[in-house]
Amino acid sequence: MAATRSLDLSAAEELCSEPGALERVRRAYANLEPGGRLEVRSSVAEHAFAVRAWARKSGVSVVEDGIDSGGALRLVLEAAQAGA
Repeated sequence: MAATRSLDLSAAEELCSEPGALERVRRAYANLEPGGRLEVRSSVAEHAFAVRAWARKSGVSVVEDGIDSGGALRLVLEAAQAGA
C-alpha cells in the first residue's frame, strides 16, 4: 500500500469560494500514485464541504471523513488503483 500524504489547510483562512485551498487539494491528489491516500485537515468547515463536493463530482473516493482529536475536520481521499 502506498504511503498516505498529508495536507494541512488549518492555517488557510480562505473560504471555499477562493481557489487556494481546493487547488492545493487538487494538486496534491493529482500527484498520488494509484492506491495512494491524501489526508486533508482543516479547521474551516467550508474547506471540507468544497473537498467533498469536488470528490463527488470528480469520482474521487473519500475513505475517511470525520474530526481528529484536535477538533479539525479530517478527510482521507484515495486514488483509484491502476486498472480499476
